[in-house]
Amino acid sequence: MEKAIEELEKKQKEAASQHQDDAIRKLAEAKEKLEEMLRQLREEERELLLAAMEARLQKILAQQKRVYSGTLSIGQVPEKARNSRHTARAIQLAREENVIGLEVEKAMLLLRDEGSSVAFSEALSEVREDVQTVAYRLNRTQVGELTQEIEKDIISSLEEMIEALQKEMEKSEEQKQKQQKQQQQSSPKDKSLVDMLAEIKMLRSLQLRVNKRTRRIEKMALEKDANQAEVFEQLQQLSNRQTRIQNATYILATGKNK
Repeated sequence: MEKAIEELEKKQKEAASQHQDDAIRKLAEAKEKLEEMLRQLREEERELLLAAMEARLQKILAQQKRVYSGTLSIGQVPEKARNSRHTARAIQLAREENVIGLEVEKAMLLLRDEGSSVAFSEALSEVREDVQTVAYRLNRTQVGELTQEIEKDIISSLEEMIEALQKEMEKSEEQKQKQQKQQQQSSPKDKSLVDMLAEIKMLRSLQLRVNKRTRRIEKMALEKDANQAEVFEQLQQLSNRQTRIQNATYILATGKNK
């Protein structure tokens, strides 16, 4: 560019035009290199986030399975045969469940910062709610069927999210190898943490869990000694979840998460 200016000042228009063309060409080359560097950086950041999320969820899953095993152990003891030792154990499990809740909060922060995943964020929100419910119930030595079923829902949700994240990591590795073989360069784009199909599958699973929990609460409500206050609380929670699933579906359908 400096040479072009010098040539223009000397009124050597042809030489100046050549220097300008060279400058444009070099700028275009620099732009392509920069775009490729940005694409690689974004893909690396995405891969790191996928790996971090998968590792964190694996940790939470292992913790939840331990609590579930403890809950089953106490639940197998008839209520009339339980003593202070069983109560103390249930309270300890409640504390462990609260620790799980903190880990879920950290995972939610990771997704919130990333910003593109709608269904996975909602799935983690529901896991957090269920963890809080389980902790509350365990602290009162309520280790029966409902508590156990909620814990199984938590485990199922975590396993499904882990599987989806692992598939995304495999897909990312396959695409990287394909690009290297073909020596193709793509323009830098902000790729979502997980693809649309994975999001839709997760929303479907969330809806199925709401349906399943609704039938379970309906059955519980018809029992002779049903705690109606507890039934109402569970139904209110399910109503709130249904609304959030609807909102998440709308955001996904309209692309407002992009």
